Amino acid sequence: MDEVKERDQVKDTSALWMGWIGVAAGIVSFFYAPFLFGAAAVILGLITVFSKANGLGWWAIVLGIVGAFLNVIVHGVRFW
Repeated sequence: MDEVKERDQVKDTSALWMGWIGVAAGIVSFFYAPFLFGAAAVILGLITVFSKANGLGWWAIVLGIVGAFLNVIVHGVRFW
């Protein structure tokens, strides 16, 4: 029983790493390869949302979507 409690108290560091990488990919999508990095941010954000780092995952998703669509509005459709 103590082992189960210890597992619940330990933070899921892999989710935190994926969340921060997703946020970084979302920021990069504003400047370079909006669909590639925007999609990576959304996918990593979805993975992170379903783990323990819920808020960080939503930030990654929002940054990925906004970065891709804002780049389309400003520059037109470009995939690189």
